[in-house]
Amino acid sequence: MKTGVVLAAVMSVAASAAAGTQTPIRTTTEQQLRQEKISIMEGTLTSSVGVAAQRISKDVKSIDSTAMLFTGTARAKGFTLEGHGVFFYVEVPTLDLTVMMSVQQFERERSAQQRADAQPPGGDPQPVRNLRPDSPAPLPSAAEALANLMAEGQKWRATVRLALIDAMLDNSKNLELKPDEWLTIAARGSETDLLPNEILNLTTTVLRVKGSDLADFLAGRLTKEEARLKVEVREF
Repeated sequence: MKTGVVLAAVMSVAASAAAGTQTPIRTTTEQQLRQEKISIMEGTLTSSVGVAAQRISKDVKSIDSTAMLFTGTARAKGFTLEGHGVFFYVEVPTLDLTVMMSVQQFERERSAQQRADAQPPGGDPQPVRNLRPDSPAPLPSAAEALANLMAEGQKWRATVRLALIDAMLDNSKNLELKPDEWLTIAARGSETDLLPNEILNLTTTVLRVKGSDLADFLAGRLTKEEARLKVEVREF
């Protein structure tokens, strides 16, 4: 089933659930148990995004809290799709590029100060490139600044993608997917506190893996690296 069809199906399921005038569909005990397992997986996926945020924050020495780097909150919602398998929509906090720009400038200034402090008294100022302790760090060009911010955004998406893939592999056993079913995750940045033009630039990443590949990994017939390669990745 193509990604567009899957996303359309999920929207249809969500719309049906929200329609208060429709008669509720009675679920079987088996369906209720699976939904409970899906709810557990929702929490796992949310936690995985949080771990990814912590990894990014550790690389930013001048920030002590992940809350300062990101806008929005991680959320996950799962559905059973007949004829397909299980689908999760994951809302991912958005990396605040304005904060990242300030952090990068602060760290440039701190680096320049450290080089100036390391200059021996009375020494030739050339080793510190003529930077006095009170001189501002040189600003990057507009192209360099944009490239740096884009690299940070790509790093964040890659970190989230890997965290979600590992969560799919390590925590999907209880979902009891059939060999021909799919486990699919659509991850998209949170729209909280974003301007309209920023929302249009958000990327949706779709990850999906077949039940038979998950079974091979859980049975030890595939290594972790081999199983990761079985996960299909699409972005739009």
